[in-house]
Amino acid sequence: MQKFYLSLHVDSLWITGHHVNWETGVPDDPNAKKDIGSHCSAFVAAVCKQKGIYILRPPQHDTELLANAQYFWLHSADATLKGWKQIKLNAMERAQQLADSGVMVVASYKNSNPNWSGHIALVMPTEIISDSIAASGPVVIQAGRINANSISLKRAFGHHIKNWSPTTKDISFYYYDARKKQ
Repeated sequence: MQKFYLSLHVDSLWITGHHVNWETGVPDDPNAKKDIGSHCSAFVAAVCKQKGIYILRPPQHDTELLANAQYFWLHSADATLKGWKQIKLNAMERAQQLADSGVMVVASYKNSNPNWSGHIALVMPTEIISDSIAASGPVVIQAGRINANSISLKRAFGHHIKNWSPTTKDISFYYYDARKKQ
């Protein structure tokens, strides 16, 4: 999965400040004044679509405030029916373990202000020691204020969660159960 994620070039696509094609991350409207913020949710939606995995995405939801909508959708019965399962116990360590084993895992945050976007990222398979996970969370790949192939969860979600704690309940982790049919 790591090789696939790196092939997506998130570090040069889905760039904040540009209107982009949600599926490719390529800028598509240089005159756009709307939908030019960060594109975390579009990136996650595009990755899932390329892997044949459904997560809430256009056209079912506009790209505006999509991360919040994805958060609510992941908590829904529809997401469970489509194969997504929440990681509840030892979530950060388990999320990294599942990602390392080749399973798609998302980290999702809902903004408490419904007019502001939340955040969503994919857990990146990588070698990381448990102490690092305990201190800064798993490693993620993301589009956002910082587009990165490999960044700690703490730093990736830092503009949303000011008082970081390794036991934060603000971020939910879900993995896709490939045994479920879409």
